[in-house]
Amino acid sequence: MIELPTTQEHQAVFESHFGFRETPFGVAPDPRFFYSHPVYLDGLAALVHGIQSKKGCMLVTGDMGTGKTILLRRLMSLLNARVHFVFVSNSHLTSYGLTELMMESLGLNNKGRNRLEMIQGLNDYLIAQLKTGRTVVLLIDEAQKLSEAALEGLCELSNLATDTEKLLQIVLVGQPDLMTKLNKSSLRRIKQRIAIHHRLYPLQTLSEIDQYIRHRLQIAGYDGPEIFTEEAVEAIWHYSEGTPRLINALCDTALAMACAVNRKKVSRYMLMRAAGDLLLEQGSEAAKVGAAEPGLLRTKTPALRINQERSETNGVNPSVSDGPEVVIIRLRPSERVWLSRIATKGPAVSGQFFERMTHAATEAMGPTADRILGDQISALGESRHAFPQGKLADLILRVSREILNETMRTRFQRKMMHEIATLKASESAPDR
Repeated sequence: MIELPTTQEHQAVFESHFGFRETPFGVAPDPRFFYSHPVYLDGLAALVHGIQSKKGCMLVTGDMGTGKTILLRRLMSLLNARVHFVFVSNSHLTSYGLTELMMESLGLNNKGRNRLEMIQGLNDYLIAQLKTGRTVVLLIDEAQKLSEAALEGLCELSNLATDTEKLLQIVLVGQPDLMTKLNKSSLRRIKQRIAIHHRLYPLQTLSEIDQYIRHRLQIAGYDGPEIFTEEAVEAIWHYSEGTPRLINALCDTALAMACAVNRKKVSRYMLMRAAGDLLLEQGSEAAKVGAAEPGLLRTKTPALRINQERSETNGVNPSVSDGPEVVIIRLRPSERVWLSRIATKGPAVSGQFFERMTHAATEAMGPTADRILGDQISALGESRHAFPQGKLADLILRVSREILNETMRTRFQRKMMHEIATLKASESAPDR
């Protein structure tokens, strides 16, 4: 009888072949692999702020595989010393079952108690925790699966408060369907209690995906030569649409293929085979993960929204559903690769380039363009005098999302691609 290797044996061979300390692209939401990208750091900062400031109810939304659960795990590991977390992933619970689970998780007696008695007991416990300086946080993952009755029941838990602060902090985490559900008039009570909303998006550029892969390899203890070729990273971008879960699956499958044929470098061909094994096609996952259509480049609206009635950090009062969630710019796949690759190399951008960029932006959005461009440059931690070409793609995306008219937005994008091409052509021309 043929004995097949165990999972542990296979993993040991895999890790030994590449020199990994552990598997770099596992499926578990290990907080050690948390990727310090602005969209995740902003989400983490928003939740930490909300919990420490006792905002009460917070919301995180994002498409499948965009990193919601690992964000929660990182939050828990960061605040574990001062916060008692109750993590709920069974979102099919009823309102009564949710309260009962909280009582059990906190070690409170709930035998023979009805829901009102349990809530009173929970209130007494929360007050006692407040006096000791500890905070209790209810984290609900996959919250889009909660019934309307369960969501409405959260209002009673949210009402537990002193005269000055909320006793229980509630974090709802789910797919965009959750916002659709919360927009129903029957759930306006719980929606009005949401003080902070953060939206997660897929990674947007080749450089972001390349850095993500390097980050996970580094955490896994790898310190050797490049494993994924530039063409392989390109293929990962096309097949994954920037979704971290799909990036992990593609990388893990391709690494296993390389190991099987005793190779230590992953090629584009291996990635194409891995995508085939995973039943992925270029751009086909867009509908599943809520990304843009194939051949489109996505830009993002500001991720953090704070309800002014419960926070002093804004001077306006936006609702959590105001404004478009995603701005789409139509580009062919070759243009997407070209824009990301061409804008990642070279010296600082010249002042003349920014003059032309300002002119193009002014045509698209009016006299406020120069101020908006300056704000976006500052947001990237740079100045016009020494702006690196490596951040041009990010800057163009940031400015594009400020252009509300789709035709003008597309025109601005095309002009900037032409300007980058001109810039590169002038750099590569021989001196005369």
